[in-house]
Amino acid sequence: MNVAELLNPEGQLLPEIVGRLREARKTKPIWGKRAEVAGEVETLEGRLQFQPGDYLCRGIVGELWPQKESKLLEKYVASEQFDADGWQRFDPKTDSQPVEATQIDQPFRVLAHWGELTGKSGDYLVRSKTDPTDVWIVDETIFDATYEFPLNENEHPTPSR
Repeated sequence: MNVAELLNPEGQLLPEIVGRLREARKTKPIWGKRAEVAGEVETLEGRLQFQPGDYLCRGIVGELWPQKESKLLEKYVASEQFDADGWQRFDPKTDSQPVEATQIDQPFRVLAHWGELTGKSGDYLVRSKTDPTDVWIVDETIFDATYEFPLNENEHPTPSR
């Protein structure tokens, strides 16, 4: 398929995608900085706008995205750690609601609450368990480094060598 398929027409994920979703948890911290003025930021999925009071978030490979303070604090706990540029560390809440995710093997698009996002083959489609219309995309490398799929009863950890 050459054209990136829209996976959530009319706000709902396609049934074949819903059937592939698995529970996942974010396990690594992010860094955040409160925006003083409105602006735009280039994210991995496209250009997004933010407003004063929103947080600009930075992930493990330097990727940036905007997030409302309420959403950030719903999933993360602010630490007292700041880097030299004023970015504050936020750790994932251990008791926060997991998300649902699946890897997509072709270019794809989703309509998020904040705009249209485009993913590459291998990226992950992620959905909130509390709001099935809240979807976003996570780059494959970033997902693999920051999320974990809990083991199913039939799965066993691979022994380390």
